[in-house]
Amino acid sequence: MMNSRIAQYVTGVAPIVMSLIALAVVIEGVLQFGSHPPADEGWQAHVFQILMVVQMPLILLFVAISWRTSRRSLPVLGAQALLWMLAVGAVGFFHL
Repeated sequence: MMNSRIAQYVTGVAPIVMSLIALAVVIEGVLQFGSHPPADEGWQAHVFQILMVVQMPLILLFVAISWRTSRRSLPVLGAQALLWMLAVGAVGFFHL
C-alpha cells in the first residue's frame, strides 16, 4: 500500500514540475533570443521536447494508479493538463 502511495505522489508531482521547468526553459529562450530563435535548435528546444514527451507516460501511470480515488486525483490531473497546455501554448504564443 505504501509503494502505491509513493508512486501516486511521484507520478502526480513529477509532470507538474516538468511542465514548470519546460515553461522556464521557454522563458529563458525568449529572454535570450527574443521571439526570433536561431535557425539551429538550441539546447532549450531539446530539453523542452524531452520534458513534454516524458510527461505523457507519467500522467498515464498516474491515472492508472489513482483510478480508484479519481475524485481526489482530479485536481492533480487538472493541474498536470493545465500546466502542460500552458507550456505548449507559450511556444505557440512566442512563435518558437
